[in-house]
Amino acid sequence: MLLLGIFAFTSKTNTAENSNLDLNTIDVLNVLLEQNTSCRLNSNYSFFVETELVEKVRGASTIEVKVFIIEKFTGSIAKISDEIIMVPNFKGTQLLENSLSTKKMDNGDEIIETKSDFSLKSLQKFETINNSCIKSTNNLLNLNRSI
Repeated sequence: MLLLGIFAFTSKTNTAENSNLDLNTIDVLNVLLEQNTSCRLNSNYSFFVETELVEKVRGASTIEVKVFIIEKFTGSIAKISDEIIMVPNFKGTQLLENSLSTKKMDNGDEIIETKSDFSLKSLQKFETINNSCIKSTNNLLNLNRSI
């Protein structure tokens, strides 16, 4: 009964704090290419996306999008991308001035801040990342974007 009480009240630690996978030993883009071109996912790695609401403003929401790679056998995790993105509430909405137009993504979202080496814009070209990002954003903002 005591163990049950201990586990019931222990808090889950943040995924980013559990990062212990060495990205220097992994060719992330090659792993993504392999997953994108093969019919079966036989890779030792998997990818997932976490989104967090930063701010809601009139006509748009600002979210933080983090992309992680996880080694399936050991459970080791590493963050490969961390960006702040502005998501429009309506299709065709112009969000920012021309100064950030080069950071506009294909789906209309705009990248405000990049905190990593891998750009989400380039990572979204891979089906696994793109689908996971859409699902996570839909769940967070209660949207109905199609995959």
